[in-house]
Amino acid sequence: MAYEVLDVSQWARAQHLKFYQGFSHPWYNICSNIDVTALRQYCKQHNHRFFHAYLYLTQQALNKCEPMSYRLMGEEVRIYSLMCVSVALLADDNTVRFCDLDHEPTFSDFTTSATNAETRIKNTPFIVEQFIGQEMKQNTIHLTVLPWVDFTSMTHARDVNFPDSVPKMAFGKLVQQGEQWRMPLSVEVHHGLMDGLHVGQFIQTLQAMFDNPSLLEQAK
Repeated sequence: MAYEVLDVSQWARAQHLKFYQGFSHPWYNICSNIDVTALRQYCKQHNHRFFHAYLYLTQQALNKCEPMSYRLMGEEVRIYSLMCVSVALLADDNTVRFCDLDHEPTFSDFTTSATNAETRIKNTPFIVEQFIGQEMKQNTIHLTVLPWVDFTSMTHARDVNFPDSVPKMAFGKLVQQGEQWRMPLSVEVHHGLMDGLHVGQFIQTLQAMFDNPSLLEQAK
């Protein structure tokens, strides 16, 4: 996991970090609707799996929004490169598994890698020996999907005694409104590392990508 250390002494948000770092619950959550009309239609026309398409574009958007790569590690703020997605999946017995999806430069590579990872993880116990005591991966975000729920608010399970600054996201139910299709999106982040401005910029970047689904055919 390659990273650089941010010079906090020269950071405009140094005081904000110090202020929120002392909170017992420094995370906040923003929910918004994402228009997926163009992306859904493009996937139908090109026989792409919609799930993989929005995960891939989410990965791409993460790598265009630097604050999403900030992680608080002890007294350091680290800036990680090549952000990935870790997604919660349902196994055949309807229990959850956590699946780390590697960063891939193209959608084709991402789809192949994600399909293999999903198959492997669904046939693995929720907790295995390698999982116990494993250091949390930092160059990722934790993402869940709730295709049954058109939510308007969201919270995530967290251990407040564990210094976790990895963003958590959720996509909800695909909903039709006239000729448009939308999905709710939840973004939960550490307030010491970013403000609502930065979450808003990420959502705008993601929406722009969803509106331009031909990006799926372009190598990054």
